[in-house]
Amino acid sequence: MPDTKYRFRDIQWRDFLLIPIFIVSFIIFFIIGVVYSFITGKGDSVTIDMMTALIQLLAYVVVVMSYYFLHIHQFQAIFSDNWQTLKRQWLRVLIGFVAMFLLAMLYDQLIQHLPHGWGYSETKNEQALDQLFKQKVFLPFTFILAVIVGPIVEELAFRHLLIGELGKKFNFIVMGVISALLFALIHVDTTSSPFEYGGYLIMGAAIVIVYLKTGRRLLPVIAMHMLNNFVAFILTCISLFY
Repeated sequence: MPDTKYRFRDIQWRDFLLIPIFIVSFIIFFIIGVVYSFITGKGDSVTIDMMTALIQLLAYVVVVMSYYFLHIHQFQAIFSDNWQTLKRQWLRVLIGFVAMFLLAMLYDQLIQHLPHGWGYSETKNEQALDQLFKQKVFLPFTFILAVIVGPIVEELAFRHLLIGELGKKFNFIVMGVISALLFALIHVDTTSSPFEYGGYLIMGAAIVIVYLKTGRRLLPVIAMHMLNNFVAFILTCISLFY
């Protein structure tokens, strides 16, 4: 069967409204946070970390709700199609997750044997998350951000927009490579070692492969991403509190 020939008008351009929606939402919630800090006088690093996470969480919720309303008339059909794909492809998703998890563990072990100055114990992103985990009262919000809405928004951005839509004109595999690279870059904003990107590259590449293999459906990779973050959440809680 010949490949489908897409045109620019076949791209769901309205879905790219999610980008400015996120930016505007984040700015609005950030301003509210600054005003709150000014009024209450709470400006210590812990409060700032929690407030930043809460701002991100709220902006993510706005994005998820916006995606729903952008597709409100087709959402039931879209979800049903994705759900049926997940039911058929659950084993592929599980195998993808296990392979990704084992490769990431192997990579972390190999990193420990690098010469001094090249390796790392935790990425900057993981260190920031650890600070949130230590605030037990904030754990429910951390769970919602890291395990539920975070994976949804990241899959909308890195898989749906980059591959599922832009891939229609710029090649799905090419955009898949770009997606995996950007996924790693966005999770490592500051780095003490270039090898910090490796773990996220493994995760990004694994999710891209599953996304392409499941017919570019979102729900399977959202489930895979959520499963990964859920396991990481549980392991982090165990390491910090037990």
